[in-house]
Amino acid sequence: IVLKVLEKSRNIILSAPLPLSKWERDRSTKVNEKALRASFLVAIRVAQAKKPHTIAETLIMPAAIDMCREMFGKALASKLKTIPISNDTIQRRITLAAADVEEQLIARLQDCKQFAIQLDESTDVSGQAQLIAYVRYIWMDEVEEDFLFCKVCPGHTSAELFAILDNFMAANSIEWSWCIGVCTDGAAAMTGKRTGLWERVHSNVPTATFTHCMIHRESLASKRMNANLKSIFDQAIKIVNYIKAHPLNSRLFASLCSNMDFDHEQLLMHTEVRWLSRGKVFNRLFELCDAVREFLGGKNSQLVVHLNDNSWVAALAYLADIFEQLNKLNSSLQGKHTNLITLSDKVSAFMKKLDLWKTRLFQGNFEMFDQLHEFTEKQENAGINKPELVKLISEHIQSLLDQFNFYFGDLNVESFSWVSSPFLAHIDSLNLPTSELNQLIELTSDTTLKTMHPRVSLMKFWTQASHEYPELSQKAFKIILPFATSYLCECGFSALVTIKTKCRSRLEVEDELRLSLSSITPRLDKLCSNLQAQGSH
Repeated sequence: IVLKVLEKSRNIILSAPLPLSKWERDRSTKVNEKALRASFLVAIRVAQAKKPHTIAETLIMPAAIDMCREMFGKALASKLKTIPISNDTIQRRITLAAADVEEQLIARLQDCKQFAIQLDESTDVSGQAQLIAYVRYIWMDEVEEDFLFCKVCPGHTSAELFAILDNFMAANSIEWSWCIGVCTDGAAAMTGKRTGLWERVHSNVPTATFTHCMIHRESLASKRMNANLKSIFDQAIKIVNYIKAHPLNSRLFASLCSNMDFDHEQLLMHTEVRWLSRGKVFNRLFELCDAVREFLGGKNSQLVVHLNDNSWVAALAYLADIFEQLNKLNSSLQGKHTNLITLSDKVSAFMKKLDLWKTRLFQGNFEMFDQLHEFTEKQENAGINKPELVKLISEHIQSLLDQFNFYFGDLNVESFSWVSSPFLAHIDSLNLPTSELNQLIELTSDTTLKTMHPRVSLMKFWTQASHEYPELSQKAFKIILPFATSYLCECGFSALVTIKTKCRSRLEVEDELRLSLSSITPRLDKLCSNLQAQGSH
């Protein structure tokens, strides 16, 4: 019996797996730690690419294994399978990484204690109203712009918009007194004098400045036109819609353009909400004018009458030219790190050009409008009622001047000339306290800063000057730090449209947006240290 027991015990011992050595245990742990870190890296890539979470498991992993197997062999390729990248895992990684980015941002705001915000509201594909906010602050002598939050608005009242913003401030221990400026799109819920968001913000921080987005102002100023030009505008849109609204017409028109050797084969649809739509639509229509005339003639459409009228085509050429100029202005107002002073200069320059164009127009000169000038020279005024055309254009230019004065009349940046050109400022005429004037005198005598000024941006110049002239720099920051446009919010909504689709209509988008839009990098070492390294099964 004893021999049988010993034999059975021997067989059990021999069949049992050998315990791992310390080197093997450490090696396994390191592999799992690398797999955990790789999992975070893949999740961040997925969020930044605005792709569904399943793409990691269905595309990224198989593709990585295929590449690794072909380049290094099956043994190394099989190690990639230890990386956990399932749909739920990617979601958790994105949530943790976004929380870390938000934590870093809040810490920066609490440290610098001075920031400006821009915010805007829009509706997503599921019908939810999303409020997006961006923040601008100074960190490590650099002006940073970062995604602040994206919150769902349960209603549309200004009280609810303010409550979302106020709750975020309170939850993260951010003081309202640190806010020096707010920029919005100018909607009634934002700008209401009694119950608007701005009025509620102003009650908390009276010293903050409010800015109506200058891109939206430009768009509003360029919309109005006199009845005759508006009629030509509408007729041109009808021509475009006649061809674009029917797929068969579009195909036949494309074939016609190809046979006539045009560079383009399609017209463009007019979309009111797109800032640059009108200029591109009219430019393309004027470019394909001959093809459109032949196509409409073949279809016996009454719209061909307009294209057979050279005065109408000349007015179309003017629309193409003027909206191209407006598009250039609009594009110049877009971008990051803009401020009220530089954008006001661009608007002021455009208004001066309008004055010049009006003067030259009465002299019978169309050179400032390239396509109109080329068309009138080519036609040699055949069938063109030039006095009526000059009257039509001059009325529109005067209307543009009136609208720009209305929407931009409150911009008075002449008193801020010392901020943009401190070395050219007339100190005696400045309305600044004596202490700030003393610092300005010292600054204008600083050779190092004088050499730096033309080579760096305005914000970079004042961040460097803040070390020696803090009081004067703080005054300058209150002028140049607030946002001049809500451009970043528009970029955020573009990302939102890409991320939240009909197939992902229930997705909570804030974490995805934070990783795809923020300039702050998640701290992977900290994130991995808080989790247990465990490979995929």
